[in-house]
Amino acid sequence: MREASDGWLVRDGVRLHFLEWAEPSGTAHDPAILLLHGLSSNARYWERVVSHLGGRRAVALDQRGHGLTGQPPQAPKVPEGFAMSELIEDVAGLIDHLELGRPVVVGHSWGATVALEVAGTRPELASGLVFVDGPVQSASNLFSWEEAQRIMQPPLPRFADLAGAIEESRHDFGEAWADDLEPFVKARIVPDGGDLILTLTGPARLELLRGLYESQPELLWPRLEMPAEALLALRSFARISRSTGDRVGLLGQLAPKVEVKWFDTPHDIPLYLPAEVATQIERVATLAGASRTSEPTA
Repeated sequence: MREASDGWLVRDGVRLHFLEWAEPSGTAHDPAILLLHGLSSNARYWERVVSHLGGRRAVALDQRGHGLTGQPPQAPKVPEGFAMSELIEDVAGLIDHLELGRPVVVGHSWGATVALEVAGTRPELASGLVFVDGPVQSASNLFSWEEAQRIMQPPLPRFADLAGAIEESRHDFGEAWADDLEPFVKARIVPDGGDLILTLTGPARLELLRGLYESQPELLWPRLEMPAEALLALRSFARISRSTGDRVGLLGQLAPKVEVKWFDTPHDIPLYLPAEVATQIERVATLAGASRTSEPTA
């Protein structure tokens, strides 16, 4: 199994942390893979998937408010520092900093929305998209902003110790839990007095949710000119999964070239079926690579 190395990039005073899995010596797989986690998660969420990606170069970003990115005194300002435009520029800055070319961008949950925003508004940054169980339509079509806050902004947890934080994740991930996820748990908490809290604060989470709520996937899907797949969970959040199933037909109309694949798992498909997710990422990357080599030269 490849080991990840820590990397850092400072953009507009915010220190961005990322994990990078380099290509093994003697391999050359293009394009690279850029991985974006969901809310209250971090870059280590992707370690299982990357273990099945073979020799392809992969980078996972700790997005703003998560993991080691933007911890005081280099935290983004609230609210402007957590705008969707800043998240997109973080991706652009990381791609440039690491000379990734045009990677396949992979996002899970809220991170899937960020990935779609990148692919739809800045297509020069990405050669492919893998959208993992994010909202395929605008959240504003499903509920009001007041309802959205109640549904998506539960009270943030506080833990007496690391064991308590691990136990919550063990409960949340159910049968997908194993001890290899402990580094992920450690990366999502920081000390606060005598307790442990999530790195993602309430005010930051609210602004990130606002960006999610205001995103307009219906306008972004038709813009895609790159290989793309949507991986959806059959046992996702009840209200979201029902609406997702209802709207897959609309997705077919808006972006008929986007292939939809269903997985019989809860929301965290990458933890339950990492090999299968890696297979789909590799498929999109292969198509993206072929598309790039077939482009006519100027």
